[in-house]
Amino acid sequence: MKNSSVENMKNEPFLSDWMSGRMSDDQLKLLVSEADFLAYQQLKMMLSNLQVPEPDMDSNYAAIQQKLEGKRQEKVSKSIPLYGYFTAAAAVLLFFGLYHFFVFSNSISTGYGGTTKLTLSDHSQVTLNARSSLSYPSLFRWHRSLKLEGEAFFEVAKGSVFSVETTQGSVQVLGTKFKVLARPDFFEVTCYEGKVKVCMPSKTMVLLPKTTVRSYQNTLETLEESEAEQPQWITGESTFKKLPLYLVLDEFENQYNCKLKYPKELASVPFSGSFPHHNIEVALQAICIPLQLKYVKINSTKIIISE
Repeated sequence: MKNSSVENMKNEPFLSDWMSGRMSDDQLKLLVSEADFLAYQQLKMMLSNLQVPEPDMDSNYAAIQQKLEGKRQEKVSKSIPLYGYFTAAAAVLLFFGLYHFFVFSNSISTGYGGTTKLTLSDHSQVTLNARSSLSYPSLFRWHRSLKLEGEAFFEVAKGSVFSVETTQGSVQVLGTKFKVLARPDFFEVTCYEGKVKVCMPSKTMVLLPKTTVRSYQNTLETLEESEAEQPQWITGESTFKKLPLYLVLDEFENQYNCKLKYPKELASVPFSGSFPHHNIEVALQAICIPLQLKYVKINSTKIIISE
């Protein structure tokens, strides 16, 4: 592509309308030259199929430095046309521009006890639970893929495939509502509307509405959910269904920014119930009383639970 075309794409805001389908080819032809129109078409075709992997910057830098050193030692008998440098520079700028737009260059995160809601460029909405983070590319509308650590509820606008990548597995949908929880030793996906494809190392499955799949400690479970339209933590209450107590207490720590100590034999005790996010005393009682446990608050950040 000529340098003028690359520069025009930076300065002409109507191109975003054409790239997203809000402007037709005929309308664009009235605004640009024939040569630029052909160049834009080539770039659009390339963008529609491009998936740029994250490069190994250290290896690439070392390789470039090695080549540059070789060039310095090489005796050049003839001059290089000046336009060659401009072409190479434009190609490098275009590559890194595309890399910036397609890799997960944007991120948002929450702290202890916090939630936040984000509207993406395709009009999908994401609500992050406490101690969670989300990253996504700048051109998300054309590359609907995100990376999640922690827990989030997704309300996906209809369109191309929408994927959520985690270290525990991935989720793919077209337009639906679902929740993903991905902690280091726990993975859970709940479908509230539509269909959700869940890909895990051990199994791939499709979830229908009001269905949950969870994976932890080499176990895989499928559960039927209630008629709720969204997770209860969005309204300030964490709810659990037959989960090992250690996972419940991990979530308690995420909400109240404290450290719980408890006997190891309690870790696998199953718990079904809920606790509120805005009253630590009530939350402790909601967990301990059903299991006939006791708790002692050492200070504001340390609590001991015992039988």
